[in-house]
Amino acid sequence: MAFDIAKAVESIGQAVEGGFSYAEKAKENQSETEIIKTNKRYVKALNVAEKIILLTYRYFNDFKEKDQKEYEDLIQKFIKYN
Repeated sequence: MAFDIAKAVESIGQAVEGGFSYAEKAKENQSETEIIKTNKRYVKALNVAEKIILLTYRYFNDFKEKDQKEYEDLIQKFIKYN
């Protein structure tokens, strides 16, 4: 009889451990999903930024000289970090 109780306690322990393991894995998967969603938003934002750059470049010659220099510097930074 004592042997059966020990097995039952061991089984309960394993079940609880498995539950915690499942919870950790579910949380890990949720974090990965959130990272993927965030990266997709960054890609969309980057695509919009590129379109803005192309649109504003059409008017580059209309910029003041100071603004042209700043625009060129920002474009170089964008290229560096992209």
